[in-house]
Formats: sequence, C-alpha cells, structure tokens
Amino acid sequence: MSSPTGYSCLCYPGYRLHPQQPYCIDVNECETEPCGAGKGVCLNTGGSYNCHCNRGYRLHVSHGARSCVDVNECSSKPHLCGDGGFCSNFPGHYKCNCFAGYRLKSARPPVCEDIDECRDPASCPDGKCENKPGSFKCTACQPGYRSQGGGACRDVDECAEGSPCQHGWCQNLPGTFRCTCAQGYTPASDARSCIDVDECEAGNLCENGVCTNTPGSFQCQCLAGYHLSRDRSLCEDIDECDFPAACIGGECSNTNGSYRCLCPAGHRLVGGRKCQDIDECSQDPGLCLPHGACENLHGSYACVCDEGFAPTPDQHGCEEVELPHHKKECYLNFDDTVFCDSVLATNVTQQECCCSLGAGWGDHCEIYPCPVLSSAEFHSLCPDGKGFIQDNNIVNYGLPAHRDIDECVLFGEEICKEGKCVNTQPGYECYCKQGFYYDGDLLECLDVDECLDESNCRNGVCENTRGGFRCACTPPAQYSPTQRRCLSPAEMERPPERRAVCWSQRGDDGMCAGPLPGPLLPFEDCCCRRQGRGWGAHCRPCPPRGSGLQCQNSQSESNSFWDVSPLFLGKPRREEDSSEEDSDECRCLNGRCVPRPGGATCECLGGFQLDASRTRCVDIDECRELNQRGLLCKSERCVNTSGSFRCTCKAGYARSRPHGACVPQRRR
Repeated sequence: MSSPTGYSCLCYPGYRLHPQQPYCIDVNECETEPCGAGKGVCLNTGGSYNCHCNRGYRLHVSHGARSCVDVNECSSKPHLCGDGGFCSNFPGHYKCNCFAGYRLKSARPPVCEDIDECRDPASCPDGKCENKPGSFKCTACQPGYRSQGGGACRDVDECAEGSPCQHGWCQNLPGTFRCTCAQGYTPASDARSCIDVDECEAGNLCENGVCTNTPGSFQCQCLAGYHLSRDRSLCEDIDECDFPAACIGGECSNTNGSYRCLCPAGHRLVGGRKCQDIDECSQDPGLCLPHGACENLHGSYACVCDEGFAPTPDQHGCEEVELPHHKKECYLNFDDTVFCDSVLATNVTQQECCCSLGAGWGDHCEIYPCPVLSSAEFHSLCPDGKGFIQDNNIVNYGLPAHRDIDECVLFGEEICKEGKCVNTQPGYECYCKQGFYYDGDLLECLDVDECLDESNCRNGVCENTRGGFRCACTPPAQYSPTQRRCLSPAEMERPPERRAVCWSQRGDDGMCAGPLPGPLLPFEDCCCRRQGRGWGAHCRPCPPRGSGLQCQNSQSESNSFWDVSPLFLGKPRREEDSSEEDSDECRCLNGRCVPRPGGATCECLGGFQLDASRTRCVDIDECRELNQRGLLCKSERCVNTSGSFRCTCKAGYARSRPHGACVPQRRR
C-alpha cells in the first residue's frame, strides 16, 4: 500500500511481514499446535495449515481456525457397546463398561458380548444348561440322560454300565433301553427287564405228564409208561413191545402208557411178562385116563394111548380101535444067526421101521427087507428121507406133513441100553455115563477099560471097575491121581515135576517147532527118553548127547510114544521092535491114528477137532461156535450132532417138503 514514506505491505491472513524485508512471509501456524497437542498432526500450508486428526478426534473449523476436537462416540452411537454394557467417553476414545454376565469382546470396535456360562461344565453339573443374555439357566436332565459338561444332557448307555437285562440282551435307546429276552422269558411291560414265562399256564404241554415251571423253561414229569420226547415238550408213550423181555412167549400189544401180553391158548401170564405153558396134565391128573397117559405140550396136551387105543381127533382122549393089521415087527439086521431075536420093536408100521433104524419088517420071522437107501423104493416109502414119516393127521397146504420119528419112544431101551436116549431130528443120540462109551453096533453103553491105557496106573496094578478103575500100589507107595502113578511117600511130599510141551525141532534162531504128540512132559523125559530138541514155552534147548545131563538107561528104555500116550491100548510091548512106525497099538476115537517120526498123531474126521491133549478127537459144536446170527440155520433151530449139525423147524412148524422151508402146521 502507498504511504507517505513510500509503501507498506499488508499481508493476507496466514502471512506476516518479514522482519527485515518489505514483503510478506507465510506464518507457520503449526508452531502453536493449533490442532491440539496429541489430537492430530498439523501440516502447514501457504497462508494456512491443515489438521490431520487422530482416531477419536475430528476436524473442527471455527472462524477460520482449524483444530481437532474429541469425537463423543457414546453420544453418536447409543448402542455402541451393545446391550450388555454402557459407553464411557474419553479424549480420543471411549470405553465399554460391561454389565455382569457380559465380557468385552476383543474385536474392534469393542463391544460387550454375553458370556456363555454353559461352556463351563461346573455351571450345571447335574442338569442341562440354558444360556441367557447376561445369565444362564439350569434345567434338570430328562430320565435316561445325564449332564456331561458343555451344558448338554447326553444319553446314558445303561447297557454299558451293568446288566439290566438279566436272562436277555440289552439294546440302548435314546433316553432309555430295551430288553430282548431269551427263550423262556418275556419282556416286562416297560421292556426294561425279562420275566419268566410260565409255559405250564397254556395247558398244552406235557400231555400224559405233569408240567412243572422252571426259570426260563419247564419240566415234564411223565406218568408211568411214558417218556420224554426229544424236544422234552411232551410225554410219549413207551412202546414196551420193543423190549423182548416185556412179553416172553406171547403176543405183545402196546397201549397208551402200558401194554398187554396176550398169551396163546394153553398158556397163562406169569409176573405180567412171561407166558408160561399150562401143564394140563398136572392140573387134572385124570386127563387121558383110563386108557392113556397125558403128555404136556406147549400150549396144549396130547394123550399117549395104550395099545389097542388111538387118540381122538383133538388128541385129548383115547378111543378103542381095532389093532391095525399093517403094524408088524421091526428087525435090526440079518447078520445074526438068530436074526429073529434082533427085534427092535413090535406093532410098528413099515414106514416107522424102514425109515428109521430097521433092516427088515414082518411077522413071525417072515421078514421083508427094507428098501436100500437112495433107491426108488426107499423114496416111495420114505419120501421125506431118513428119520421122517408122513403123518396124515397133520396137513400142510392140503398135503400130509412129515413128522420126525422118535426112535427113543418107538424102540425104547433096545437102542440105548445103559444110557439115556435123546431124540433128535432126524435120528437120536445115546448119552452114556462117565466111564462108558456107546457101541453103535451093539446099541448099548459099554464100560471103558481104563487099564488098557498104561499111563493111568504107572508103577502099580490096574484093576478095571464098572465106570472107572482102581490102581493098587505096593505099600508104602500111594496113588497120585494128578500124576496117574504110584509114588513113594517122599515123592508124594515133593511137588510134582514141572511139565511142558516137548518140541522135536529147534532152530538156530532159538525157535521151536513140531510139538511131540501126547501129554506134557518133564524136562528129563523130553530130552532123554523122547529125544526132544527143545522144552517149554520158551523153547529151552535140550543139552547135546553126552553132556552133563545124565540120561540113565536112555538106550535101554523104550522111547516109544505109546509108553506115555493115552492112545496105548495096553497090549504087551513087543521087545523086538519099539519103533512108532511099526506100532498100530493106537486108538483115536472119531479119527485115525497116523504114525509120524517121533510118535503117532490123530487126524480127525470132518466135524471133529483135537482136544487139549491132542490124543483124541472131540465133536465140534457147530451150533455154538459157527451159528452166530443164524449163519447156519436162519430162523430155524440148530441141533448139534456127532461130527455135524442139522437145522430143524421150531415147535408148531414143519417142512413143506424135504429140504424145504418151515411153514406153520395146520391140523385137520
């Protein structure tokens, strides 16, 4: 501006006059901190300045002056801290003061957030935690649930904590569990336990028995005559007829809980299980009198009539008949010079005579020879073979049936003198007492002369007796039955010599073979007198000749087998020859005597076998040893015979034809 002295400078706002120079310079307003200390940053500009306010401050312009003033956040935003607290303003900032149950959230801007107390397991240890603004609520868990922290009720696994389902299986469910029960149990109404089922209440179990309930099951106590079924749910009838002993000799008929034993006619029930034949002859001694004798039969009886009488058709009486003219005498043979005296029986038919033992049939020595066996005449007279005749009183399928000839009844004592005659089918057997043997030619039992066997009475005098023998010893010697010799008193006191098998051969391997026939021998007798090579079960070797074993008089004494064998018949020994090969003084019943080096042996006929002494042949009982399970006689009776056997029909049966099947007999 012009002034009297010149000019002067009038500076604009924001400028000031330079102290030395006549011009205006910028005023640095920031030096006075116009924005406020700590409130902002002052930036000087030409003729002015600007304020960059810090957070929490804002630019305020008043009358051209700029400054930073505090922002009151609390008033500008009433809910700045949320519903859980209140705002307190401070220069350049504010602070949230949180109510109880709230906490300051660390985020920006700060805010009061609700505290979730349910996260703390201690908040509701026994219930369900429900969070609320600034607080929480504990609610008890429902049955079957349990608080396990975190504010939630979790399902209780009752199946894992014990055995709530006794007699069943446990299945866990939300808030509860369920029992699946074993057989014999049923779930309770709440399905949380198993209760026993009383099976007996239904009434359909244990038929024919008494039902008893048991835990989880039941038991049947069966009545007599019943037994439990396999599933044990009912009582089944016992078929007593499956047991052979339930009804012996009768017909078994099973009934519910019992059975009946039906006995055939002529039998009575004994003890409820056995049908016993009624002996009509004993019950009524007057049966068949006065002209016959009563013979009891299985289930019946028959009259055996006196001569001149015959059985009635029912066999239960005797009626007088004329003596049939076709019955004559039966002769044994034609060999006797007085064959007329060899009469086996009188009043017999030609069939009864010639089909059994007879050689001729006739009257008063007018004898008709019986036809030769296997001839056409024989088959015509005896169509059923030896030992059988046709009986017109018994008919099978309209034809006369064959009947066994009872030789013991027909010929009486003529065929088995001094013995017991037993009828067989066909034929007969004669059993002799001990000490006797049956002579098939003389048809009688003859005494066995034991003295013919010198081994029975060595060193003594043998005297044969009827059915036995006596051995007289020279005193003071006495007879020893076990050693079959006379022994001195010293020998009697001394134990008997040990006896064993004497072997004729002994190999280098120490094995013996070829047992010498005859009885067991002492060691000295075997090795010295019998020239054995080994002795006993262990094959003890005999010493070589000339060794320490003294065989006194071994050369002079006979070493013949017949000296010690029971086969020796007692004939005088031939001094000039004592060899076994030339000796025929041997008996071998039911076999033949065969000389062997070192002694004779028995070779048995078919159907016989050597006994333990190996000096005689005894009959083989095929029925006992070979007829297991009916291998020999299927569904028939096996009868042992001497050297063989035969199959016979059972009582009430007969063969329809020779060698045919057994069929029931039918009486006319």
